[in-house]
Amino acid sequence: MASTFYGYSGFYKGYCLRSSLEYIYARYLDYKEITWTYESATYTLSNGVRYKPDFLLETGEYVEIKGVFNYAHDLPKIQQFKAEFKAEVIVIQEKDLRCLIKSTPFVFEQLRREWKSQAKVRGMDTSGQRNPMYGVTQSESTRAKIAAKAKARFQDPVFRAKFINSDRKRQYHESRKGIKTGPLVERVSLVCKFCGTEFSVTPGMARRKGKQFYSYTCSVNAQHGKTVTTDREIREQVLAFAVSHSEKIFSVKLNRLKPLFEPLYNSIAQQYGIIDIRTVCQTVVGKPCSRKNLLFFLRTYVENVRGTNANSEALELGDKKPLG
Repeated sequence: MASTFYGYSGFYKGYCLRSSLEYIYARYLDYKEITWTYESATYTLSNGVRYKPDFLLETGEYVEIKGVFNYAHDLPKIQQFKAEFKAEVIVIQEKDLRCLIKSTPFVFEQLRREWKSQAKVRGMDTSGQRNPMYGVTQSESTRAKIAAKAKARFQDPVFRAKFINSDRKRQYHESRKGIKTGPLVERVSLVCKFCGTEFSVTPGMARRKGKQFYSYTCSVNAQHGKTVTTDREIREQVLAFAVSHSEKIFSVKLNRLKPLFEPLYNSIAQQYGIIDIRTVCQTVVGKPCSRKNLLFFLRTYVENVRGTNANSEALELGDKKPLG
């Protein structure tokens, strides 16, 4: 079954995988050209517990992908399934999966980031047919237990009165009729300082410091000045700085990068209001990076522009840890 801790749920080859570990294992099976199906069947054990293995391989083996293996809960169920259905079940955890990936051209962390970028659903998506119990009927003994428990609760007059006359139930039925429930709070109209959109919030939200923008995107854009024109101007300014300070660019040591770039960052902050160094690095290089990566990028740029023959190797102090 799926991992016990939250993962990213998404589709791969028509199957709704429930964690990045399951995706990585599926990619491993495809690379090895091993035919597989995912959660192909649900089995009912002799004690009434239902069990749905993760992967069924063409060899007839079942594979469970576990981020954290619960020996008290999962192991007895797997052992009982193996004994009753004469099946072979292999449990693979993250450390085992990392060892398997070593024999392939894949990089474990790269596959994990790839899955997160395409899954985009935090937690297990168990809606509709993705629910492991979809289409599985309850046994007669289970139905009898549920019915008996419900009847016993309603025999209590306190619970019965609380349930029938509860505010929650009344509000539910009123909401079904289109009647607004709960106390209505007068709202305050504001105008976004970035895009000019008019929006309304509660007085408490209006009093909060910094509640000046319509959305989180407007807030970020206003703080960092994220526009196409600004990005181009910042990039030109940084490249010009590299050309004018080419000697320092090639001779600076990695534990002295902050003093080198600090005047540049201060100038950009004053002109464009961008105070995040990572935003500047990403604007110039094209991807999130550190000051060290920015330095190497600028060295390459200066070499291409001027044909500089200076040594571009990183210079580190033996007793200093490089900044990054």
